[in-house]
Amino acid sequence: MADPHAPDTEDNAALLARLMEAEALKQGVIDAALDAVITADRDCRVTGWNAAAERIFGHRRAEIMGKPIGDTIVPPHHRAGHEAGLARYHRTGCPHVLGQRLEMEAMRADGSIFPCELSIHEVKAAGKVFFTAWLRDLTPMHQAQAELARQRERLHQTEKMSALGSLLAGVAHELNNPLAVVVAQTTMLEAMAQDAAVRERAARIHAAAARCGRIVKTFLAMVRQQAPMRTRVQVNAAIEGALELAGYGLRSAGIAVEHALDPGLGTIQADPDQLGQVAVNLVVNAQAALADRPEPRLLRLESWPEANGGVGFAVEDNGPGVPEEMRERIFEPYVTTKPLGAGTGLGLAVCRNILAAHGGSIALEPGRLGGARFVVRLPPGEAAEAALPTAAPPSAAPRHRVLVVDDEPEVGGALAELLGLHGIEAEVAHDIPAALARLEDSRFDAVFCDLRMPGGGGAALYRQATASRPQLRGRFAFVTGDTVAGPSAIAALDAEHPPPILEKPFSPQDVAEVLERLRADSRGA
Repeated sequence: MADPHAPDTEDNAALLARLMEAEALKQGVIDAALDAVITADRDCRVTGWNAAAERIFGHRRAEIMGKPIGDTIVPPHHRAGHEAGLARYHRTGCPHVLGQRLEMEAMRADGSIFPCELSIHEVKAAGKVFFTAWLRDLTPMHQAQAELARQRERLHQTEKMSALGSLLAGVAHELNNPLAVVVAQTTMLEAMAQDAAVRERAARIHAAAARCGRIVKTFLAMVRQQAPMRTRVQVNAAIEGALELAGYGLRSAGIAVEHALDPGLGTIQADPDQLGQVAVNLVVNAQAALADRPEPRLLRLESWPEANGGVGFAVEDNGPGVPEEMRERIFEPYVTTKPLGAGTGLGLAVCRNILAAHGGSIALEPGRLGGARFVVRLPPGEAAEAALPTAAPPSAAPRHRVLVVDDEPEVGGALAELLGLHGIEAEVAHDIPAALARLEDSRFDAVFCDLRMPGGGGAALYRQATASRPQLRGRFAFVTGDTVAGPSAIAALDAEHPPPILEKPFSPQDVAEVLERLRADSRGA
């Protein structure tokens, strides 16, 4: 007769099957988890290790079971803290990190460290204490955040460069008008002065104004991302020219200049005005950095040949240097270490853009004087094609008449005088109604018209004038200091006969070239 208290074999088998099924289901769920699920005993030895943990850490489950977590996935520099925390828990029973979501570092099987999010929970079963950790690899999220930060920074830089371009375009337009007057008037003075000393002074003023005009065009070329006009340049001469310009300021500030320029330095292909602008910016920056420093105040200039056939030069001072937090941002537009009102933060950004257009670079490097050391490296450059000499245009007969239209009387008058040097009879109108009235009453062979004027500007005059007098197509030239937006606006007026452009400030040669272009257009019309 069966013992009623004997265990039911079938019930036990069914219970065991259900337990095995539940265990398999639990393990399947854990292995399907995207995050690492790690179980450890009271001494933090691994008792559970899911598939995600294998993928994230690189340890196979069979290899890591029973091993201390502190020796496997905890980075060496965190192990002392891990052991101290575990000992404190065993001693006091008070958890410090259990149940919290923490961001920390973990270590893979290959020793690489990565960021992770960790949550540890205490589990009690069969009178024993276990720890279950849920761990998420934050590497993809950190990479995405870093990429987002880089994109934001690029957008920020793009916005700043756009603002810089708008600023430079506006400044250039405002400067080009008075510069056009200075260049034209000094040209006339050189041509008409009887005294040699007066002619020499006029030539100096003319050269300085022309250089200002070239600097303005350099700014605009950067905005338009034009390639620099390259010729054979001696870098030492550019550096010495910068010293000559800043010489008075350096002497009055008590700054001693140490020369370490290589006398055998070769030449490179570069834009001399732009290269000189870089050197002047760096020297002036060094002078400003030394202004409030006690003596001795030192400025060191050095040049050397580069292995690739290019050249390098450095401008170094013994000033306060660049703060560590600014070293990565010092070449950004509008970033400056100077006091408020003492700098715009554009100088180094302009230098970097000029050098990048030349295929070169500028960097802040450690120096021997204790201050800032800016190092410029330039490639040899490719030889530019030799420009064909421009033939002097034949002098126009006095009967040739040109109408100059400009709302600034001094600019219009200066252009009329330069046209006079070429035998052109020029009249000046200062607004669009006056210009239309002149064109109605008289015959003109060509029109030189300012692009920006009240009443719609030169574009409006062109449309109205050519609508009633089609013969003026091919006889219009536009005068402008806005060489950023100006050319595209002018080209849009007449795709078949795009009017030539006379950029401010203009020289007699510039005027001659436009006149020759107008003659060619009128012959081909």
